Amino acid sequence: MAKNANGKCYELILNYNCNARCLFCSQGDFDKSRNAPFDAIAHNIYSARKAGYSRLGLTGGEPLIRPDIIKVIALGKSVGFDFIRVQTNGIKLADPAFCRELVRAGLTFCKFSFTTDREKDHDELVGVPGAFKKALAGLKNLRGLKVRVGTNILVNRRNYNRLPEIIKFYLGRGITNFVIIFPVYIGAMADNAKELGVSLPECAAPFLKAVKIMEAAGLPDEILFLNTPPCFIKGRETLAIGLDSFNTVVTDPDGRRTDLDADAEAAKVKGPPCRNCALADKCRGADRHYIQFFGWGGFSPVKEPGKAEDVQVSGRLFLSDNEKCLVEILRLKNEVSTKEALRVSKKIVLCRDCSDGNAVMNSANRLEQKGLVKSRFARGTYYWSFAKPYAEIEKWL
Repeated sequence: MAKNANGKCYELILNYNCNARCLFCSQGDFDKSRNAPFDAIAHNIYSARKAGYSRLGLTGGEPLIRPDIIKVIALGKSVGFDFIRVQTNGIKLADPAFCRELVRAGLTFCKFSFTTDREKDHDELVGVPGAFKKALAGLKNLRGLKVRVGTNILVNRRNYNRLPEIIKFYLGRGITNFVIIFPVYIGAMADNAKELGVSLPECAAPFLKAVKIMEAAGLPDEILFLNTPPCFIKGRETLAIGLDSFNTVVTDPDGRRTDLDADAEAAKVKGPPCRNCALADKCRGADRHYIQFFGWGGFSPVKEPGKAEDVQVSGRLFLSDNEKCLVEILRLKNEVSTKEALRVSKKIVLCRDCSDGNAVMNSANRLEQKGLVKSRFARGTYYWSFAKPYAEIEKWL
């Protein structure tokens, strides 16, 4: 187990079996009988917390089909994990009672895998009739329980050019955190590449349009891109996951551990366009499987990375989960300091990311920019309170 793991995420792949048959699944060739035994899971959870890991991630396969999933989450909570995330297709979450059990056990963040805003396309992509409606019902259930929610969107031929519309759809249903995943061309995705495959150059314009949707909604930092070289989000290169540390260790059902920072370059390659890139020292390159399918066409070096800019919010206002967290705190206290916010946040499920003063300060500053919170400074301490009646703020939650 890693030393000095403070702030890092410990990710457990609980199983490879699944209740969906996704056409894009990178685990399509994996042995579905490989399920981690509970004793091994318990050992890993105890060891990770003892080593200083502060976040626990549970994934699969589909982790929610495990009969002992409530027990796994409850164990994570009992040993001190305040942040417990599940990655799911959402089908099982259509059951409100099951959602309540998950939250009581300690679930704090649910990352869905919505592929699109179109029912027919989603159900065909995941291979399960009715999956879209069930996942949407699950989203509504968890939002009612004030659990953090987000979604991964796996890019493919059926959705890439509609990313802005898809993001608007889910913003309207309470998701304000998005990870756009460019596929790895292995498993089922490799088998279906002719039908579903799309090149990075084709995605560049929709990617930037999606970013601008989030910026206009007041959420410039709530969209990230995985497995996407930064040269395909020019001007917003910092949104590419992997330029900085992953801070994540993954353990599979057989007990094999992978440190994503140590092993991130194993499946990456660099080509001629990378030589003169300003980000050559930080970018790990392109996925080698992608290059085998599509080659280096359309790659061009970044001359100068884009700089963060203040974006004028336009249209409907949306709040990130951290911002919603501070709003919840201010409902309980008329005015709070950073120290008070951190103390109160421990009682609110939505607030499990308020682990330090920086998270509180950033949320407060964003809310102040949006005109919802005001600040005062007294004796070296900032205090925040509502700038508007809560009734005017509630409609944005």
